[in-house]
Amino acid sequence: MTSTAIYLRLSREAEDSASLDTQRAACHRWLLANEHDPADAVEYIDSNVSGAKPVEDREGLGNLMAVRPDVVVAWKLDRYARSVSEFLRLVAWAETRGIRLATADNTVNTTTPTGRMVATVLASLAEWERSMISARITEGHATRRAQGRWGAGRAPFGYKTVRRDGAAYLEVDDVQADLVRTAVRELIDGGTVAGTARTTGLSEPQWRRALKSPVFRGHRKHKGTLIVASDGVTPVQFAEPIISAAELLAARQRMLDLATGAERAPRQATPRCAGMAVCYRCDGRLNGGTSDQGVRLYRCKAGHVTIYAETLDQRVEAEFLKVCGGFAEVVVHLEGGNDLSAEMIEAREQAARIGTQMATAGPLMLATYEDMSAKLEAAYASLLAAHDPEVREVALPTGRTMGDAWRASDDTGKRQLLSAMGLHVVLHPKQRTDRLEIDWVRPDPEQDALDDVVAQEAL
Repeated sequence: MTSTAIYLRLSREAEDSASLDTQRAACHRWLLANEHDPADAVEYIDSNVSGAKPVEDREGLGNLMAVRPDVVVAWKLDRYARSVSEFLRLVAWAETRGIRLATADNTVNTTTPTGRMVATVLASLAEWERSMISARITEGHATRRAQGRWGAGRAPFGYKTVRRDGAAYLEVDDVQADLVRTAVRELIDGGTVAGTARTTGLSEPQWRRALKSPVFRGHRKHKGTLIVASDGVTPVQFAEPIISAAELLAARQRMLDLATGAERAPRQATPRCAGMAVCYRCDGRLNGGTSDQGVRLYRCKAGHVTIYAETLDQRVEAEFLKVCGGFAEVVVHLEGGNDLSAEMIEAREQAARIGTQMATAGPLMLATYEDMSAKLEAAYASLLAAHDPEVREVALPTGRTMGDAWRASDDTGKRQLLSAMGLHVVLHPKQRTDRLEIDWVRPDPEQDALDDVVAQEAL
């Protein structure tokens, strides 16, 4: 008795024109026409499987090949494979085992040389059709990107998709954009990536990726490369930017500082005078610690000297109030400055793209790129002339003395006051009568003294 098998394959569940029921009915009609009983045929199904997938990697077809029926029928040739190489492998497998491959539309019958030739030609056409479909899809995506249109999928955070003229575009989502702006300001002002991610509602990896991409400037990348217009230079503007180039640059610099440890905030357990007290012998900074009885200490990392934290802190406090307590407290405000670094970076990146295009441009396009280059040079010159990143520090009196500030501050505030006055403590061994040598090393004592006088007179 001849054993028969039906092979059914569907690439997508929504592929209505080639549904499993459609394929099954056609195969049953072929079996009846060729004097086979459809009831005796065993079905092997691959659902949601591409015809380009290797035959042995398809579960249904793999099971069929293991059983080795006498006759295998499929709806059409492309159900077997959409690749010539894969179909020929299937034909070779069938020939070595005396298995007949057929299709319900009678275009394939591998029992004859003519049938094998026709099947090979049809397989070539199926592969060509598949490659043309893929090329059209790829070209369509490229066209949409060049036109600033949104292809498919969820819009990036901060934006939403809208329909205009039958096409999809991106627009700023006001609610999400406000969250982005708030989070960016928090990050620049000393926040962390994890903390500002919570402001947006994104996960930390999502927020980090967004900040590293040009998405908040209204630009996009494809396969790691910035999408530019047909001139190969100008970035395609998919939507209005949410933040400025300077803000994005500052946010990225803050991320870098956090990653490298720069500007890392001191831990709460840091002793008040840590970093400002050193060992007499090795000049190493004194670290915090505790004695066996749990008493807080300052100690040399090399073990040369140790002192109770309370003893050193009380002595420093007394010296601070004695030497600096009568000084006028001032707060420093930053004024001025016009930092166009981010805009200049973008201009240099665009200049590099122009240079790349000019290197391969023919006579017809060369003049266009030279004109773009001249305009960019003029724009960069304007940026350079307006670029004034110097920020001026302006000291304003608070109306109270340093002693008042000390008494009103917590431990962190007192540490900042000591640092501002340039505290430098040297700890000597126990054999010395006065173990603590305390100095106030201000950057410019003469100018500082003058500033103090001016500030006192202004009160």
